[in-house]
Amino acid sequence: MLPPLPLIHWKKAFRERAKALRSDAAKRQPSAAKFAASYFMGALEPKEGQAVALYHPVGDELDTAHLAAALAEAGAAVLLPVVETKNAPLIFRLFEIDKPLVKGRYGIMEPSGEAERRRPDIVVTPLLAVRPDGARLGMGGGYYDRTLAALREEGEVTAIGYGYAAQMADRFPVGPEDQFLDGFVSEQGYKAFARRR
Repeated sequence: MLPPLPLIHWKKAFRERAKALRSDAAKRQPSAAKFAASYFMGALEPKEGQAVALYHPVGDELDTAHLAAALAEAGAAVLLPVVETKNAPLIFRLFEIDKPLVKGRYGIMEPSGEAERRRPDIVVTPLLAVRPDGARLGMGGGYYDRTLAALREEGEVTAIGYGYAAQMADRFPVGPEDQFLDGFVSEQGYKAFARRR
């Protein structure tokens, strides 16, 4: 009898399928980001002065530009993640429209080291897939899992997945280090999850 495949191999297989689904959704839903931003603002109701961490989209990740504009209009501070140290939690710096972004460690655009560092009240994460219980499947680097674990140890933070409705999946494997989301926003609406970890 063959030994069972390690969790990492199962996750890799699910990631390949999830990437294809996200790519297809991005092609079929060109207006998704606009609708998702509207649902986010209606459901989360960010307050003036709250710090909301977004992400700078890569490839076919759901664009956050509409959401950034809506948050700024509401008076919320928009943050972007910065990889300061490999395999460590992300830090977040203030995004200002008139300040240029710089290419970070993995080629992702981020605020410069001069931008103000802030702790987010809400973290909006990209994802490949999300389960109905709030489990999140990311790209495999573990950055958001480490980051959410560290932020939750310090105090309260709300973690929201941001993507296409097609990214909701019935199942994929979850490891002990994986952090669960508090909610998921897509072009079809907002879904809240019961906090797991």
